[in-house]
Amino acid sequence: MKLIAKSAFRRKFPLQVPRSRSSSRALGVIWLGAFSFSALAGCARQAPVVTEPPHLAARERIVTPDEVTTEPELADRAERALAEHRWEDAAAAYHVLTSAYPAGPRASEYWLNLGLAMEGLRNTQGARDTYLDVARRFPDVPAAGVALVHAATLDAYLEDWPALGAIGAQILARTDLDDIERIVGLGARGLSRAEQGDDQGATPDVLDALDLADRHHYGPKDVLPVAVAQAQFALGEIRRIRSERIVIDPPTVDFLEKLEERAGGLLDAQTAYSMTLGSADPHWAAMAGLRVASMYRALHHDVLAIPPPANMKTTREKQAFYVLMHVRYRILLEKGLRQIQQTIALGERTYESSTWLDRAREIEKEMQRVLAEEKDRLSAMPYTEDQAKEALRIVEKKVSAPK
Repeated sequence: MKLIAKSAFRRKFPLQVPRSRSSSRALGVIWLGAFSFSALAGCARQAPVVTEPPHLAARERIVTPDEVTTEPELADRAERALAEHRWEDAAAAYHVLTSAYPAGPRASEYWLNLGLAMEGLRNTQGARDTYLDVARRFPDVPAAGVALVHAATLDAYLEDWPALGAIGAQILARTDLDDIERIVGLGARGLSRAEQGDDQGATPDVLDALDLADRHHYGPKDVLPVAVAQAQFALGEIRRIRSERIVIDPPTVDFLEKLEERAGGLLDAQTAYSMTLGSADPHWAAMAGLRVASMYRALHHDVLAIPPPANMKTTREKQAFYVLMHVRYRILLEKGLRQIQQTIALGERTYESSTWLDRAREIEKEMQRVLAEEKDRLSAMPYTEDQAKEALRIVEKKVSAPK
């Protein structure tokens, strides 16, 4: 069976497009037969004796309000439209084919390619549901495995984490898996578990997926396959979750050690997220950029929520603490802001229009507001930023001096 869907993952963008399989076309199948007569009325000549009537193979026609065609003709046009990314034409043709031949010899191919066309139309929900239909209708054909792989990616975009885990389990339960499909299944199940807070359960799946990809040198050198990008993103999520569990407020005697551990976890997560930047699908890079920026924003918030030490009694002492803390840790917010601006720029270059990009713009506005408010408050303090920077330099020099 010729499957266009076996190609690399395409970009996915959500768009509200009707999911009806009827495509507003009235369908009909007309069977044209051939009539034979043993004699003609009024003919003087005796007709030959025929033991069996002659049989002409009936030709099946597909009739729509716009045309009369055949299955091979329509399938050929649909295939060309899909290859040329004429998504509306492809979707319309495959709607007709799946309605006329829902269980025919090429039905699994038609359903699978209908899902691809819907992805091209940015109907993420409809495409995901179509892929799941393929797996449900034709569980024993190779197209079912391909459809589940595509559905797993779309569920990640839709952030339907329980459904993503279920699809990952379906993929891994198949007996005809190839290594790429196994990577997708492990990554999907691992990401689902991580997003639902089970970082312990997610870790084996994610590490197995990355190990399998590494052993097979999966993907070109400079372009990260989508399956591997998903697993790298899941690894970043595991590290982020563990880092953000480290509580630094209220501060304890091991505050500096906890802060260092929290920051180290942030950098480890950022390393995993950064691996998605070379993904064949920029959506994963956008997701990763948003996560990194959010981590910097969260750490900045948690650090500055720490109250002054109990031995700082006077207003000036508390003001000095405020200035020192905000000047010292402003860099966290600035790094987060740079990361989110890079994410937005990436989305605009690649026409990424997902909810992740909308969130990125919201976070950018919030970070800019916080920075502006912080600078306004610092300008009203009795200490300047230059004084705070000099004080911090002296403290750092004393701390780093050999004892």
